[in-house]
Amino acid sequence: MGMTAVELRRMVNTREQLDKLEGAKAKLSKDLAKVEKAIAKVLGGLTGKKATRKKAGRKKVAKKATRKRVARAAPKKKAVRVRKKRAGKKVVAKKAAKKRVARKAAAKKAPRVTVESAVVALLKGRKTPMAFQAILSSIQMKKLVKTKSANFANVLRRTLSTSKKVKRVSRGMYKA
Repeated sequence: MGMTAVELRRMVNTREQLDKLEGAKAKLSKDLAKVEKAIAKVLGGLTGKKATRKKAGRKKVAKKATRKRVARAAPKKKAVRVRKKRAGKKVVAKKAAKKRVARKAAAKKAPRVTVESAVVALLKGRKTPMAFQAILSSIQMKKLVKTKSANFANVLRRTLSTSKKVKRVSRGMYKA
């Protein structure tokens, strides 16, 4: 904090000027509030109504307005097209049925690969134990698991510690 006397004087002068300006600002804001109040009285006298409403009234009006907006903004449910009835059962339009079948087929084609199954498959391919970093890098390089995790290393640590199929040989070393 080696400030010179000149710098200190400059800071003190600046602070004094700032205090004066803030005082003037406060005085002007009070004057402005008075002027706005007078304008509101004059305008209220012309229309015959009070210039401002009570706060409680404003809140009620605002609540009603938001309720209306929310009611209008609610999405409508899409109706499923129905062709005809057969033996008391509705037959859904062909497009919707085809989409469902396609989704089911896609789900059957690609069974979801879990982190545990990927690690077990990786470790069974090797006879010697693998280090944690080697497991992590090989899973990421080969893209064995599809994940949205921001920190996949933590997911892998948790899986390795809770898995019954993977054994911890020593610190950071695992085998299937």
